[in-house]
Amino acid sequence: MTEQKSNNSQQLYYAGIAAVVIVLLVALWWLFAPQQPKPAVQAPAPVEVPAVIEAEPQPEPEPVTDAGEAETPVTAPAQPDPEPAVEEPVLPALEQSDVEVKQRLLALDWRPGLANLFVTEDMLRSLVVQVDNIAQGQLVAGQPVLMPLEQRFSLDEGEPLLLEQQSFGRYEPYIQLLESVPPQQLMPLFERYEPLLQQAYAELGYPDELFKNKLIAAIDLLLATPQVQYPLELERPSVVYIFADPAIEQLPAPQKQMIRLGPDNQKKVRALLQRYRAELTSTP
Repeated sequence: MTEQKSNNSQQLYYAGIAAVVIVLLVALWWLFAPQQPKPAVQAPAPVEVPAVIEAEPQPEPEPVTDAGEAETPVTAPAQPDPEPAVEEPVLPALEQSDVEVKQRLLALDWRPGLANLFVTEDMLRSLVVQVDNIAQGQLVAGQPVLMPLEQRFSLDEGEPLLLEQQSFGRYEPYIQLLESVPPQQLMPLFERYEPLLQQAYAELGYPDELFKNKLIAAIDLLLATPQVQYPLELERPSVVYIFADPAIEQLPAPQKQMIRLGPDNQKKVRALLQRYRAELTSTP
């Protein structure tokens, strides 16, 4: 028994990771936000070179002059001028940003074998779209940030239909991925891509709002997910399973997805959300 078929199935697969994706989006905010101005790097002072270098065999000494003084000793070749400080490459255009973003993202120490879960096309726009929709209590199937779940949702035949442990393991690779890179590894890239995120956010119709504020709003909505007791009873009035409890079924879609993660996974996601929210609200 499967949760969806054809297009409905694909939509739920993307929705199935959306709550976990928001943690990635928080992490990506650290990756893709603008850098604070750094003090100019001063060139190192020239290093004095001894008048005579003994490391290599020297030519025979020149004859001593009548004044009893040797000719000018051999000196080291002149040192080249110090190279100027390396500057960050020019920020790419939003439409051409995927190559650089992918390179910097995948260079981090993600858990081995899980980095292929990233979708590496239209990365910054997809991030902004997902954050905007989650903040509004919605889930969208298009423009995913992570690959869809490989394992389909299924329930044992019979009554009642219960959401329980066998369903929760599908999300573990995504949570392991998100837990594998701490903020300290993300900070070197902090703030680089904020102008592009703002551009993508303005394209959605928010020219005068900060993307960072919408990200915090999305986190707050997920953290407001009510605590429930598992297992949870489901119903299947049509193709899609729904929660039998009307109070749960009426929750915003991202909060219902948090509940579908299961108690242990949800606890981990909450901890990550709280951690990154604290980081976001502690910076200007």
